[in-house]
Amino acid sequence: MADVYEVTTVVGREEVLAGRIYRTRTAGSFEYDSGYLRLRAAFALAPALGLFPGAQPLLPSNPFSDSAPDTWGRKVQNRAAGRRLDELTLMLGVNDEGRQGATRFWGDGVAMAAGDGVPVEADLADIIRVADQIERGETDIDEVAVRRLFRATGSLGGARPKANVRIGADLWLAKFPKPVGDDWNVMAWEAALLDTMASAGIDVPPHTTKRVSVDGVERTVLFLRRFDRTADGVRVPYISAMTALEANDGDGGDWVDVVDFAQVAGADTTELWRRAVFGALVGNLDDHLRNHGFLRRATAWELAPAFDVNPEPLGDGNAHQLALMGTRELALDSLMTKDALGLFGVKPSAAGAFLDRLRPVMASLPRCAAAHGADTHSVAVMSSRVEAAVAAIG
Repeated sequence: MADVYEVTTVVGREEVLAGRIYRTRTAGSFEYDSGYLRLRAAFALAPALGLFPGAQPLLPSNPFSDSAPDTWGRKVQNRAAGRRLDELTLMLGVNDEGRQGATRFWGDGVAMAAGDGVPVEADLADIIRVADQIERGETDIDEVAVRRLFRATGSLGGARPKANVRIGADLWLAKFPKPVGDDWNVMAWEAALLDTMASAGIDVPPHTTKRVSVDGVERTVLFLRRFDRTADGVRVPYISAMTALEANDGDGGDWVDVVDFAQVAGADTTELWRRAVFGALVGNLDDHLRNHGFLRRATAWELAPAFDVNPEPLGDGNAHQLALMGTRELALDSLMTKDALGLFGVKPSAAGAFLDRLRPVMASLPRCAAAHGADTHSVAVMSSRVEAAVAAIG
């Protein structure tokens, strides 16, 4: 016998029943509700789930993967369960309050993984301490603390330790430094890049950094306000570029396909070009499909603000996860060719104007990183990358 879960989403500002998941021991399927299909404003919850009646498979490639935990969340969930969980169990186990986008899952009229699980800012030191233990692979961890971290962990993509946090009435994402593996202040540099992108006219979420003391050691934590919630807390439908292109987690992808979807959806492809240029200049090599996304606004998919943007030292090369016309070695020149500008729909004059705007703020990156807490070593690690970017812009 199948377990049945109702699936809801938000149309306009109203939460509506979209369909049902039928889960068996080894498989699962989804079927749209007939009432949802009759709505004029109904939309496919994912491109892989066509807007038509009848059962559609969920496995092996889960079209609801944006609602499932990311790499970090899977690590925490499996640790809390004491075993390796299957895909649908992981997806249904993500805390409902922090779940990404507007898709929600219900069993017997109760939201799956419901309950007060999002900590407040004052709880972060304890949350980070447990996250450190999990990152280090420790086995002797307080189980209550692990479950608390599990409830705080959401589904927004990435492998970095993180947790949802409530600041006032708003939902934010807090990203933590790793206890091992971070050779420089990664959080300070990500904040600096977001500042610089905003100054250059690229859409980024509201963000800030704070120093949090954990066992007497000051740690830089990056806070980003969740862009899949309105100012008054209404959930906004979201799909990653991975879901939009019906790809799998870990697929690098190609800008050609992302631009093609954006054009069909009516999203701003010139904004995609600006992000691609900035990423090439700063060495944002981990720019895979899950690190780009779209928000549902009215009857269209618009670009979500840029997120998960991190520089890599110049010595790490220029091989990006997201290729451009099949080429992963990207530089500014790659995105200034006639073919590249034509792909993104960018006029040469607009490209030049963007570089003029970018030039002064790019040079200020080291000072910006220092303002967010980067020490001398952390600034020096990226100095050659920034110098090369400034030189490339000319």
